[in-house]
Amino acid sequence: MQFVTAEISEEAIRLLEKQGYLETRTPASMGLAITALLPDRGGVERLIEAARKNRWGHRDSTMLLIAFRHGLRASELVDLRWEQIDLESAILHVRRVKQGTPATHPLTGRELRALRRLQCEQESKSPFVFISERCDPFSNRGFQATVERAAREPASP
Repeated sequence: MQFVTAEISEEAIRLLEKQGYLETRTPASMGLAITALLPDRGGVERLIEAARKNRWGHRDSTMLLIAFRHGLRASELVDLRWEQIDLESAILHVRRVKQGTPATHPLTGRELRALRRLQCEQESKSPFVFISERCDPFSNRGFQATVERAAREPASP
């Protein structure tokens, strides 16, 4: 079974479990609970659709799409810059934190369309891909709050 992960807050995890987006397992060998969104149950897609329903819906849904599709930590996502995205070649250059190895990931057509639209909609030409209303780089907490808001939306059938 394939799991999709991203760094989210404990509150978001509780909300996602309540809405049926998550499955929590505790492997006996680890003694730790592992929580993951299950793509085969549509958890990620439902969460992305729920994020689309707010004032900054396109930005928020694009954040979730990129984070979960590429397995980015919150800090990697909010630090993502336009120079790391090659829209012509459909490549995302990922700078990993916590001694991770930098990598290049292919972008899907859906991601390219979302990123191009986001780039056109940005009034300030910030080097950061995801910016707040005040044109500042998004914060880790801001991303976690976005996931929490989307998780509060009732799951559509």
